[in-house]
Amino acid sequence: MTKMDDKIRAILARPYVRRLLPDPECGYTVTVHEFPGCIAEGDTAEEALSNFDRAAESWLAVCLAGGYPIIEPLETAGHSGRIALRIPCGLHRDVAELAQLDECTVDQLLAVAISEYVGRRMGLTQGEAAKLHGLTELPKIDAAVASK
Repeated sequence: MTKMDDKIRAILARPYVRRLLPDPECGYTVTVHEFPGCIAEGDTAEEALSNFDRAAESWLAVCLAGGYPIIEPLETAGHSGRIALRIPCGLHRDVAELAQLDECTVDQLLAVAISEYVGRRMGLTQGEAAKLHGLTELPKIDAAVASK
């Protein structure tokens, strides 16, 4: 085993969150946010995770050989669900009006909007993102308003 292999194994031993998502086309897909472009698939969850480990080893070897930085694992604990957010007054007004039209609270509307954005970045549909983020009560979106 080389020094490079030891370094790669030490990096992979850090608490990186592997995201395992079912994919109707090919079984399962695995990614890690901190490893952009590193992705693996498999027919089963176990196969996808195993494939990811091999892909991550190759990805890390290229990064280390090229002198690219390796991002430390993201913090996954300590999130209360509470955010103090300052936004421009006009945006606040527009959000409040849309929330009223959709018969929901500003908090609900913002949670759905943020979930949709994050879900798109993760390659999820709106429904998949809402389920992943624990959103059970979605606003009643007026079709005429939504199409504008």
